[in-house]
Amino acid sequence: MTKRCPVILQTGFRIFFLGAAVHAVLSMAIWYLFYVAQGNIFVALPLTVWHGHEMIFGYTMAVVAGFLLTAVINWTGQPTLSGTPLLILFLFWLLARILAFMPASFPLWPFMLCNIVFFSFLFVGVMRPVIQVKQWRQSAVFSKLFLIFVSGIFVYWAVIQADLLTQRKALRFAVYIMISLIFTIARRVMPFFIEKGVGYEVNLKNSKTFDIASVILLVAFSILDIFWPQPYVIATISLLLVFIHTWRLKGWHTFGIWRKPLLWVLFIGYIFLILGFAFKVMAVIANKPDDAALHAWTAGAIGLFTLGMMARVSWGHTGRVIAQPPRLIGIMFLVLLASAIFRTFLPIINEHHYIMWIAISQLLWMIAFTLYIGLYFKSLTTARLDGKWG
Repeated sequence: MTKRCPVILQTGFRIFFLGAAVHAVLSMAIWYLFYVAQGNIFVALPLTVWHGHEMIFGYTMAVVAGFLLTAVINWTGQPTLSGTPLLILFLFWLLARILAFMPASFPLWPFMLCNIVFFSFLFVGVMRPVIQVKQWRQSAVFSKLFLIFVSGIFVYWAVIQADLLTQRKALRFAVYIMISLIFTIARRVMPFFIEKGVGYEVNLKNSKTFDIASVILLVAFSILDIFWPQPYVIATISLLLVFIHTWRLKGWHTFGIWRKPLLWVLFIGYIFLILGFAFKVMAVIANKPDDAALHAWTAGAIGLFTLGMMARVSWGHTGRVIAQPPRLIGIMFLVLLASAIFRTFLPIINEHHYIMWIAISQLLWMIAFTLYIGLYFKSLTTARLDGKWG
């Protein structure tokens, strides 16, 4: 590593978190123009597939890339991509995002190829340090990264075949694996964050039995809901997952959480994961689509959890005091929470104003990530306060 490397390319979270936030604003603005303002639909992918793809494989994967490229350094003690290799990885991600906005007359193969190269390069970049130190216990994380990659391959294969049903199934499977990845990371970091962050001694409860049961049930749910969708089997598994994760979250609760925005945002994000499974049960009982469940997982859980982790990593890993985050951070999280509530709950309460609720949710989403860019741009683009590399 050379000290002449630009600061933004020293560690993966810097450039990828900034890219993720900008993409979150721009892609949602385009989705607003398409879905709410009824603008011309010019992209090659079916509109809902385009939106889902860019939220999972665009925004969320940028956050995952930034997080893993940073976390692997701590897990293994080995360096990950920096400098020119990191820039090349980011440029493949960026070019794929640009190509996703191309009109329908533009060929799709460059878009697909850039996404595949990005995934492949990222997988090698994060796996190489793990293999070097033989840290096989990280397989719980990287197996999920691989499955998201496989889901993307199936999306592109289905696009080539003009098979809309398979496109949607592959996207939904990617969402489920992303949920599983969040559960895995949350189980690792949330108890630690809470114990260290509330400012007093606390003893959090965990259960090995429930940990194992959670994994088995979530795998069963993901496979069955995509490949063998028996409604009442899915509802039963979902109900069990609601119980298990509610019990787990209850064991992590202490009132000091609610005084720390960097803690309560993750806690509420986890609640939205649980709500997603509760909404899935309700969808089966009411024999209706599971739109509320999907957006509890995506707009709610994935949105809150990723923004919470971005805010924490962007502050703590740049040499700043994690207990003294930016003053407006709580407002930023509340704006995103409001976006999730408008997207998830309001369409259920009042279907007649569905488009209005979606529009408000989209605008709040854009405001939240604009706030992130404003609050964290300096920390992401300037050297660490302690003078260290990274």
